[in-house]
Amino acid sequence: MNNRVYKFVLPLLGLWLVGWIVLSWAAIQDDALIHLRYADNLFRTHLITYDGVHPSYGASSLLYVHLLAFLRGFITSPNLPRGVSSFMHLLLFLGTAFILLKFIPRESARARLLSVALLCILVMPSAVRWLDDGMETGFALCFVALLCVFAFRQTRCKAPTALQYLSFTVLAFFMVLLRTELSFLCGIVFLILAWKQIFSGSKPSSRWWSAILHSSHVLLGSLLALAFIVWRMHALLPDTALAKSSGIPTWQAFSTAATVLGGALTFGVGLLLLWLLTLILLFRAGTLSIPTLFANIVFPAVLALSALRGQEIQGARYLVWAYFFSTLWNLLELGSIDSDRPPVNQSYPLIYGFFVVLLLMLPIECKVMYRVLSTRVRTMKEFQGQHLDVLQGKQGIASDVGYIGYFSKANICDMAGLVNGRAAARLNKDERLAACVATRPDFIFGNVSQLKTISNFMPIESWQVCTHYDFGNVRTPDTHYLLLPEATAAETCKAIAGSSTFPLASLFTQP
Repeated sequence: MNNRVYKFVLPLLGLWLVGWIVLSWAAIQDDALIHLRYADNLFRTHLITYDGVHPSYGASSLLYVHLLAFLRGFITSPNLPRGVSSFMHLLLFLGTAFILLKFIPRESARARLLSVALLCILVMPSAVRWLDDGMETGFALCFVALLCVFAFRQTRCKAPTALQYLSFTVLAFFMVLLRTELSFLCGIVFLILAWKQIFSGSKPSSRWWSAILHSSHVLLGSLLALAFIVWRMHALLPDTALAKSSGIPTWQAFSTAATVLGGALTFGVGLLLLWLLTLILLFRAGTLSIPTLFANIVFPAVLALSALRGQEIQGARYLVWAYFFSTLWNLLELGSIDSDRPPVNQSYPLIYGFFVVLLLMLPIECKVMYRVLSTRVRTMKEFQGQHLDVLQGKQGIASDVGYIGYFSKANICDMAGLVNGRAAARLNKDERLAACVATRPDFIFGNVSQLKTISNFMPIESWQVCTHYDFGNVRTPDTHYLLLPEATAAETCKAIAGSSTFPLASLFTQP
């Protein structure tokens, strides 16, 4: 694929991406508003706190919260996380295109074709759903892409300069500050660079300690970030990781990962298949070196660690960075070997077959994601248009605390244990729910399944349904209801949404 064709395709993909971003504005994920509430409180109190009083480590990304807090001084709109994530998505697309165009030579037609496939996946509607949802996923993938290309280039050099060493250290520091789990990727890159330094010549280097020292920048940066997190938050892992981990090894992580990636469509299973395709091509070319094997072990290792920890995997963003790194690495590797010695078997049938799969998925994905994203747009408008601030200072129970917590500014007892401190995160689900019931809530927010669970701990059949909100999902509808006691429901619901109420018992009797 020559540069002219490549440069013709890129603007079309970019326009397609911008169109979907505009179409889905300002759809946002519930968790993004958790980060925004943390950012608001950080801007106001200079503490990492959800309720504005008690310090808590319920945000999965310290760097993202600090970025939002900084921008909060200029932008007060609740759409701020969406704007940041969309900007990072565009930056990811343009940066990845630049990397692939610059570092994959035009002689490597198959690597160029596969790079177009990667860029297509980055602009698919499912990518908009996961990268423009107000979370830090696009931010993380930008860091991963930078680390990948810098590390790949470093494997072609004897030793880093002082400036390169410092740049690697700073990059790794902010990567881990963004997402703690990226410290694992920094460890993998350290192994790749150290192995390459030691075995780069015809004989292993006798000065292995020097090779390790020259490769230690990413390891040093990640360790400094982890030390900073422990110093700042008095814990290594956020409360979210603690609350979502049983600590008991389980095979369920593998089936959950399959479900999650399947639900993410081309951004999940499609990108995973592209990674496997690039790995197959490298295997057929006979160029699976030890560094390349290290680069491709990231996703299986992350999945295995999740199974060992009993970690809940609740979205594609927890996994996609792992095989995005491997895919990008493999494309750079394919480009380098094709420029050195053009392959006899170009494997075009496999590559064209992958494009056929993408084309077949496109209409299905557009239909599904349009429904999901338009539902999120409507939900965001509903929350913004209502007067949930009448609940400010009151006590509530919720499991999905993002929307209701941000727009009400209420005191929320989180049944998921994410934002109420480390002690709550350590409790099991029944213990947390019992503790929430003991707060004697003024309102409850949840879907039917969650409400039925709460009804096993406290009598709420006489409570009134004030209003409802549809949280868009791919597979099933996820309607959340706002409940208030009968004594206060009529007046409060009129102030919130201007709507009448109906008893919760009638909701439970619906099929």
